[in-house]
Amino acid sequence: KIYALGGYDGNDQTLSSVECYDPEADTWTTVAPMSSVRSKFAVGVVGGKIYALGGRDADDRLLSSVERYDSEADTWTTMAPMSIARRSFGVGVVGGKLYALGGYDIDNDSILSSVERYDPEVDAWTTVAPMSSVRSCFGVGVVEGKLYALGGYDDDSVLSSVERYDPEVDTWTMVAPMSSARRWFGVGVVNGKLYALGGNDDNHSILSSVERYDPEADTWTTVAPMSSVRSCFGVG
Repeated sequence: KIYALGGYDGNDQTLSSVECYDPEADTWTTVAPMSSVRSKFAVGVVGGKIYALGGRDADDRLLSSVERYDSEADTWTTMAPMSIARRSFGVGVVGGKLYALGGYDIDNDSILSSVERYDPEVDAWTTVAPMSSVRSCFGVGVVEGKLYALGGYDDDSVLSSVERYDPEVDTWTMVAPMSSARRWFGVGVVNGKLYALGGNDDNHSILSSVERYDPEADTWTTVAPMSSVRSCFGVG
């Protein structure tokens, strides 16, 4: 099933509503709403439960709150909040734990390098090693138990840099950069390789280009571009 959560409606109002798509029946069904309206937030799935993290509320205030959806009970439960309110940040899941990375915080809307990890078994967040760069509007991917942070914006320029987190040793390592600087782009993982798609470059141009990262060779390769330029889009 696919779930669509929150965001803005056609009147620029922030939503708490959630709907579920069943591909077998080809139907959308409204399910229990989140307890908070949210935009520019992040979503992760752990243990068959959906987590909605941070973002902005209806008054444009930044949120640190986290809630979890149980599809069997059709209920949302408030969980432990992140230590920092965040928007336009990244989320990845490694080893059954959620990671919240970077984004903008509540103090002067500054861009973050900080990373925190959520353990669903104890309902607690722990601060882990920060990224080497502050990043917002960036991409996140997980390959073979490693977390990748790609591109984004550092409050000065759009980034092409990529770094990799190893949770076993709690360290970030810079890897080969993308050939194009990108923010507001899409990331996908297929057969153990990362794909970076579209987004905006440092000249504010919207891209159709796509590149593929091979972790074993630590190299990026340009592949066929999309037929349309795209930014702020979804990848599945």
